Amino acid sequence: MLPTVQEDDLLSIVYKMATEKRYVRLFDMVLESCLRYTNADGGTLYMVDDESKRLVHLMDENLVLNSGSKQSISQADMQIADDKETNLFTYTYRHNQLLNIADIYSVKEFDVYAIREHDARNNYRTQSVLMAPISISSGAVLGVMMLYNCRDDAGYVIPFTRECERAVVSLTAQMASNVTNINLIQSLEDQLGSFVECMTTAIDAKTPYNANHTRHVAQYCMEICEDINARFTKGTGDSYITEKDKEQLRMAAMLHDIGKIVIHRGILDKDSRLTELEYQKLYNKLEWIRLMRKIDMLEGRYSEAEFAEEDVKLTNFCRDLHRMNGAEMLTQTDLLRIEEMARKVYTDPTGTEHPYLDEHENKALHIVYGTLTDDERREVQKHVVYTAQILDKIKFTEKYNMVKEIAANHHEYLDGSGYPKGLKAEDLNLLTRILTVCDIFDSLTAEDRPYKKAKELSEALKILKKMAEQGKLDGWLVEVISEYMTEHFKPKSALFLSQPEARLFGEG
Repeated sequence: MLPTVQEDDLLSIVYKMATEKRYVRLFDMVLESCLRYTNADGGTLYMVDDESKRLVHLMDENLVLNSGSKQSISQADMQIADDKETNLFTYTYRHNQLLNIADIYSVKEFDVYAIREHDARNNYRTQSVLMAPISISSGAVLGVMMLYNCRDDAGYVIPFTRECERAVVSLTAQMASNVTNINLIQSLEDQLGSFVECMTTAIDAKTPYNANHTRHVAQYCMEICEDINARFTKGTGDSYITEKDKEQLRMAAMLHDIGKIVIHRGILDKDSRLTELEYQKLYNKLEWIRLMRKIDMLEGRYSEAEFAEEDVKLTNFCRDLHRMNGAEMLTQTDLLRIEEMARKVYTDPTGTEHPYLDEHENKALHIVYGTLTDDERREVQKHVVYTAQILDKIKFTEKYNMVKEIAANHHEYLDGSGYPKGLKAEDLNLLTRILTVCDIFDSLTAEDRPYKKAKELSEALKILKKMAEQGKLDGWLVEVISEYMTEHFKPKSALFLSQPEARLFGEG
């Protein structure tokens, strides 16, 4: 008599298999269950590799061998694209047919040399064999399972019964269904990954100062997660980042700047306070005013002393205009000179007034840090709003259910001074905080920034620590990234940076 397969027991294992998401555990579960329900000595499982068209040996289990060996009958992968059908596995695969053989030594149509060799090596006798295709409802075969030597209660080898066949067919069918589901989920995740790469490429195509920034921020996030987990393992940290959370963070990091697709390229690529055309227009205007004042002096409308004083100021201002237009930060002296020029107006002989600086030129040249006006800064800041709107259209799976929140909140600060919502510490989870710190760090240390030099590591870490002291950043995370980067940081010479992103940090 064979062990009776209880319906409740079979349903229980089928449920466990249906909810298992790991291939290896699923394969092990189905092989172990088939052996238990058939009371077989052992079994071997092969799955199909679609690319190589081979049956790939994955696992085997031998419960009864006289020698105590755990060596399987056949571990070689088998090509299934050729015409040979004498192999039990390839025949079962091609014909999608269950084979129940009472005595394998008695069959003539199959090559059983490997089985005989295995038996001789292990002082064993393979007799009854059950070959089961692992197939889905469409008829596609995903793999093949071999069970051998079904035994009765007395320990004698007997042919596999109809009950054994039904149990194995049920288990392998559930396995095939679950493998299909796992493959489908993986396919969807691969498609999502391709979409992320596509979007990153689109940002790169719009402005060259963003794509590598995005990838390096993602890289830093993963490195910091690993460091946090290492601290937890050593007992020096209280936080642990799960694999799911790391995947969420990486996806959010790759998508955090997707909203920049909507921002006007002229702002994204702006590397000076005035554009090249605006700068040239202002320079020519000031040169014209200087020449007109000289004419006025020659025609007696100005004294030589008045002209000389004004000429020196205009000449020196025009000389320094290019530097001030592209400077990382304006000095107090620069601002005083700009304010002086903004107050001046030249009146030509016809009585027409010509301001040295018009309203736009004055506003642009008064930018202390970076190159963006207040209006341009607000426009760039909208990229996180656009990011949230774009990601809201994507139907993320449960695995990525926090991606939108993390990506959309990466410019929020713990003290509520960030944007766009002014969220505070209690609203910002650990993953969001990690992305924020890594994003700022990369913006500070990027080397290929056309409008400013990269910060030295020590200077960048000082800025992060200052922001932590101000209550903007997580102090513990800043300490973690400071210690990690001090030991591991290497400047990325090929890095492109999103200019406006860095300019939003003032010092950064």
